[in-house]
Amino acid sequence: MLEVLGLDQPAEALYIILVDNPPMAVGELCRRTGIEPDAAVAALVRLEDGGLISRLTGSPPLYTALPPEHALEVLLLARERDIHKVRALTGQLTERHREARRSRDSTALIEVVTGRDGVARCGQQLFKRAERELRGIDAPPYAQATDGERVSSATAVAGRDVRSRFIHARHTLSMPGVVARLEVDITAGEEVRFLPEAPMKLIIADDQAALIPLLATPQVLDACILVRPSALLDALSTLFESLWAQAQPYMPGRPVPIGPNEFVSDEERRIVSLLAMGMSDEAISRQLGVGHRTVQRRVQALLGRLGATSRFQAGVLAAGRGWWQLDQERADGPLAASRGRAPISP
Repeated sequence: MLEVLGLDQPAEALYIILVDNPPMAVGELCRRTGIEPDAAVAALVRLEDGGLISRLTGSPPLYTALPPEHALEVLLLARERDIHKVRALTGQLTERHREARRSRDSTALIEVVTGRDGVARCGQQLFKRAERELRGIDAPPYAQATDGERVSSATAVAGRDVRSRFIHARHTLSMPGVVARLEVDITAGEEVRFLPEAPMKLIIADDQAALIPLLATPQVLDACILVRPSALLDALSTLFESLWAQAQPYMPGRPVPIGPNEFVSDEERRIVSLLAMGMSDEAISRQLGVGHRTVQRRVQALLGRLGATSRFQAGVLAAGRGWWQLDQERADGPLAASRGRAPISP
């Protein structure tokens, strides 16, 4: 979860161990986390440079976690400043649109699209236009054409080798049916990650066009800005890649043997993944269609199996033990030609 602050998995795992324990040497940290010594030393240097831990003198040196309420707040403020800078661009677009209206032709860099039907059609055109990759931030409200057709990439990219990556706000996991829909998308080849909050709605088709709301927080999606190749499009692309690097993957995958004496079921992987997202037992129960008490029992069993003292630590330890390992073809290879998204909107 601390990936949103720029920490990779080894650094996050080491930091959690140091938060829960007294000062430790590198050898003990490696034993508890299973991280190789060279990787652990490099991660500890990053944590120390980030002001999250301190190295104590001695032989061997010991490492201790600094108070999280101060250390993490500094990193949070830095990320918030980055997001606010890009958000400020949206407030300037209305003025730029007035200039663009004077020469509204096919070469205009910015175009305002109005009306629910117009927004929905424009989003669908972006999906169909993509030749290499679709990228987006999925957040409400959603557009829908007047004839009831939802903006969807499922049919737009079917039969074409188009990569699809989308970021979602974590709170959407509590909405009915979302987990099941996302797992269908992931199985079809969609790459999905989560942030605590989605800063804005966004669709980018290749590096040729992007669609964002005219207002920062619209109540109804009836006005959007179509951005063609320009410095603004480059900024939106950079924003997406920055958020993608910080976002947390949701990868339940399929049940595979992790080791000679360990096997993780599909349901166990789902539960641990949702725990790491910060979901409550009640929300997990609704998403998986399992009784609340059943979820509670399975959560406690998983905590014991992982040797975790907290729900978040369970997610960290499970990831470290390879419970979310995807097969190489899905993780690195070209996406299947039949990939597609369940209905979404710009």
